[in-house]
Amino acid sequence: MNTLRRLLLALYSLVLIAAAGGLVAMAWNPDRKLDLKVRHLNLQAFIASDHPARWVFTAILAGVIVFGLLTLLAALQPSRAGDRGTMRLKQTDGGTVEVTPSALESLLRDAIERLPDVRQAAAVVRLSGGAVESELNVTIEPSASIAHVTTAVTQATSQTLREQVGISSIRRPHIRISYDEINARPAGAGRASRPAPPPEAAETTAPEESSPHD
Repeated sequence: MNTLRRLLLALYSLVLIAAAGGLVAMAWNPDRKLDLKVRHLNLQAFIASDHPARWVFTAILAGVIVFGLLTLLAALQPSRAGDRGTMRLKQTDGGTVEVTPSALESLLRDAIERLPDVRQAAAVVRLSGGAVESELNVTIEPSASIAHVTTAVTQATSQTLREQVGISSIRRPHIRISYDEINARPAGAGRASRPAPPPEAAETTAPEESSPHD
């Protein structure tokens, strides 16, 4: 719930509580009446009833007051983390679109996880100053280039928000890169080590025996 809606709900609750309280006071005080004069307008009202009807009337207004207090508490209660409402965004063609942050986060997650070097992605989207900000947690392949993945993720984010949602104001995303350390294996770990071959024996030639006739 945005600030304007909270303010209107709070004002409505206060007016409702004040009106119901005034009617209760008029019901239990026969000498009190409403006398409102605005230039040529003169509004007068009073309540006259017997004792049982007065209790019934008071009980009904007590329920109205309780309802006003509940709406006032709802207006003053801060939003929960998971309840972020909708975002009103300006599109490239001059129109506006209302979309929930979770819908944009799902679009970004699916688009980023389709990239070749990305194993897993998570996105958090918010609206700041009329522009869409995003925080992306991306798990990449152990052999992937961080610079290449960062560029690809930035392009995928901008392209997804512009083409699928039509958003015109997009800020550069904040990207956190991590490796899948559980599934990552050091280079050469999957290869069976083979013992080094024994050195070749040096060939030796025995000297020829000299003949006694030589």
